[in-house]
Amino acid sequence: MKGTRFKPILRDCLGQLNREIRIALTPIPKEKTWVFLVGCYNSGTTLLAELLGQHPSISALSTEGHFITDQFIKDYDIGLPRMWVEREDLFRLNEDDEGPDALRVKKEWAMRLDLKKPVLLEKSPPNSAKMRWLQKHFENAHFIGIMRNGYAVSEGITRKADPKHLINSWPIEMSAYQWKRSNEVMQQDAEHLKKFMWITYEDLAGDTVETLNKITDFIGIDDFETFESDRQWSIHERDEQVRNMNDESISRLSPEQIKIINEVAGDMLDEFGYTRL
Repeated sequence: MKGTRFKPILRDCLGQLNREIRIALTPIPKEKTWVFLVGCYNSGTTLLAELLGQHPSISALSTEGHFITDQFIKDYDIGLPRMWVEREDLFRLNEDDEGPDALRVKKEWAMRLDLKKPVLLEKSPPNSAKMRWLQKHFENAHFIGIMRNGYAVSEGITRKADPKHLINSWPIEMSAYQWKRSNEVMQQDAEHLKKFMWITYEDLAGDTVETLNKITDFIGIDDFETFESDRQWSIHERDEQVRNMNDESISRLSPEQIKIINEVAGDMLDEFGYTRL
């Protein structure tokens, strides 16, 4: 009985020991270009990471980087899935902040990257609030911010956030504020970055190859020689070709929800050229 009870504890201890050994043996990536995809949740960061990961010079993490390091607070762990702005104080870092061990983060990520490739890519929406810190600690850091229609993003956050934290998920006003505030933070912090560019989800869906090649030019690598435009991509349990899914998302919004989004984030919609509904 006692032995059975202690087996899970022993298994966890051995698993942690094995992980620490792997981290210790993993080299720190050097002479690399780091690329960070940032943006609000549901803005297309996963799709963009999948697409860029097809480039022969890029090694992309297969999952969000903040989930595979013990140095960053995770939104799900503190009951805020897809809603980091509710505790911005816990997520936002600049170059003067201390706390996370940058070398350990690099090693944790490097365990899942192909270090033979010159460009290493990570994407995590909460890292939109850490860009200045990342620039200080990661060599030749490039940041790509992706913007998407605020109506579609707000609907997606409310629909996809884990409902176990709230019976009916996030109310639309919180989702709209998450979209607005995360973009404000990126705007503010981008002024302190050496290499930052904006793209839009709409451009990525509308002319995928052209948008990807603008990014490769920005990074300083060769353009995509070939791209499978008719390929099915597995994004959030859906296998589909690249296409603009805004209309589907917006059609799920009620008139009252649209009114609330306008009230909360109308100025950001205007600033980025999205027509108010």
